[in-house]
Amino acid sequence: MRQNSSAGKFWFVTSLLGVMGAAVLLIGGAAATSEAQRPPGSAGQFRGQVLNSSSQPVPAATIHLVPVMAMDLSTPITASSIYAPPYPAENYDEPLEDAIRLRGTTFAQARTDNQGNFLISNVPNGKFFIHVTPDAGDREHLPGGDVSRRSYPSEQLRGRSMTIKLSSSPSATARAVGSSTCISCHADQKHWQQTAHKLGWTVPGVPGPMQDFSRHPDYFDALESFPAADDYSRGTRLELGDYDAARGDDKFKLRVSGDSRLPIETFYADVYLWRNAGTGKYFITLVNRLNPQDPNSPAHLEIKLLYGGAVHDQRYIVSVPPGLAARQGWYTVLRYNMTGRDNRLNRDRRVWHDYKFYLWWSAGRDGRHGTSDDVVAAPDVNTNAVQTMCAGCHFNGWERYQDSVTGQYLARAANDPGGEMNIDDDPEPDEINVGCENCHGPGSEHVANARSARYIVNPKYLSAERSNVVCGRCHDRRQGYGGPTVGYTQAVSQAGELARPGISRHELITKYTDPVKKGPTVRGPGREDNIWPDDVHSNKPHQQYADFLKSRMYRNDRLLVTCSDCHDMHGNTPYTRWLLHDPNDSASPLCQRCHAVDVLSHMETKLNARMKGHQTRCIDCHMAGTANTGGVAGNYGRMIKTPPYTSAQEEENNTYWEGPLRSHVFDVPLKTNVAVDGVPPGRAMPIPYTAACGTCHMVNELPFK
Repeated sequence: MRQNSSAGKFWFVTSLLGVMGAAVLLIGGAAATSEAQRPPGSAGQFRGQVLNSSSQPVPAATIHLVPVMAMDLSTPITASSIYAPPYPAENYDEPLEDAIRLRGTTFAQARTDNQGNFLISNVPNGKFFIHVTPDAGDREHLPGGDVSRRSYPSEQLRGRSMTIKLSSSPSATARAVGSSTCISCHADQKHWQQTAHKLGWTVPGVPGPMQDFSRHPDYFDALESFPAADDYSRGTRLELGDYDAARGDDKFKLRVSGDSRLPIETFYADVYLWRNAGTGKYFITLVNRLNPQDPNSPAHLEIKLLYGGAVHDQRYIVSVPPGLAARQGWYTVLRYNMTGRDNRLNRDRRVWHDYKFYLWWSAGRDGRHGTSDDVVAAPDVNTNAVQTMCAGCHFNGWERYQDSVTGQYLARAANDPGGEMNIDDDPEPDEINVGCENCHGPGSEHVANARSARYIVNPKYLSAERSNVVCGRCHDRRQGYGGPTVGYTQAVSQAGELARPGISRHELITKYTDPVKKGPTVRGPGREDNIWPDDVHSNKPHQQYADFLKSRMYRNDRLLVTCSDCHDMHGNTPYTRWLLHDPNDSASPLCQRCHAVDVLSHMETKLNARMKGHQTRCIDCHMAGTANTGGVAGNYGRMIKTPPYTSAQEEENNTYWEGPLRSHVFDVPLKTNVAVDGVPPGRAMPIPYTAACGTCHMVNELPFK
């Protein structure tokens, strides 16, 4: 629950004097004069007009001049301040809206008239962000405005007139129409079809008509391990064994048959990868090796979808064979690490990984291990079903429904002739990947008003904090309701509603995440297990928003940065991760447009060392690969002793690793960090010292126990 803060009293008198001189314009009253009726502006006035995305006036909106001194820019945001009661970060994790909520009555402000005009007659001294809040009864327009992201000194506001645009939004009854409809008018954004968002889920061997893999030539490499055959026994054989209940998603060791570099003492199953030569369908076949009398063995799991392949790893989503259970839902079972190598002794860094095989093993689910109990079995109906746990962040037009026979929760997606497959209870193809409406809102009303830019979310007209929530609904590690039995990281409310773009962070975290367990004001557990011991950096995937909140880019007194300031969300850029400029050139505008820094002298000042040319990139130090994806770490970092290693323990004690996912905190974690100092290298948080530097330099020994 949000509580008022006493912070900022030192600026109260100044702000109060400023607001006393502000003219508040009311609709229909004498103060609500139009721009044409006003006398010429004085040197102390700030005036303008608020319009919507179709350039129509927005009446009854409040314009606040938010003093930078009124914003809490110094209290650190940590994982604990986000997840642990009394959730103190809620008083400062939305820089503008929190300041307005806590102290807005003292700010210089005005209200728009029927023509959207406003006038603040006396701008106080200071530096301000300009924020527009629509009237409480206005259900269409969203807070912020296209001028809300940079601060202005009072000298730049006095005597100035400014036009401010607000984003429109669809109503609660609007419905998704599918990206094919959007692209029919916005063909200039067609390159979005090359992004990892659109390529997330793919039918093996049958890509969707709106999927373009030209930028990802390695996407289907793993399918080479699925040879065409008329019998599963001719497929690629993996060996599964040594169940360990204490581990997470990979409770079994998994290796290519006969690979002694990953010792297995007790074999549970053989896993065959193959493609049916007659039908072209891909299968993962489980053969019970521990219990040859298993009536469910062999079990042929048909691969319905590939998940990933454009970035770090690929996972295989399979259906339940009819002989095991009558089930419509699909489940994960195996992972392919695109940066893995089988000469690495640590199982997390190898090519093939167990990914929740234990859910397919009867004894694995309850810890009993005996010959009669160890049989292949279908997962529990709603446990880890991708339609229940994952689809909210992937489907365009996501909608949940329940199967009346099995009780399983399933999901619909927007019907679209360019959809990847039919996945729901109607006969039309569905868009099962991130589409236009995931970020812009359902488009039915926008399409019905084709000549208007209304009824659709335009993130560039939102405040920075709300624009970041558009991405943060999925790129976060908060615990959501997700499924009916277990929460997950998709932002789904208890009522089964998916968070729409344009909402505030406060609404996101109170309505759509952290299920209420103990009453209306106390939310349940967060995702503390996904944070390194320093209480700052995330160690799991889709963590960019969770980390970015803690950065100085998110909260500062000059420019409030958004995800789209660095990334082209539509994929119209030649650079990795769809960055707007070259991350490999530290002189490029990616960083230099805001940070005019001479990289060599900067390094010399900070490190007492320098590199020749531009070999060291800004991201090498300020975006260390602190996070892993599903337990999969990236490449070798610094090696205290070079390979080959004789055992996994020796490798762990001598090898640091680079994480595949870069931190978005933008700090430079040091070797004294609690997640590094005294920690065995194989379990230490990746930092610049052990990764970017350590791959080339034999630096001083880093202490560890």
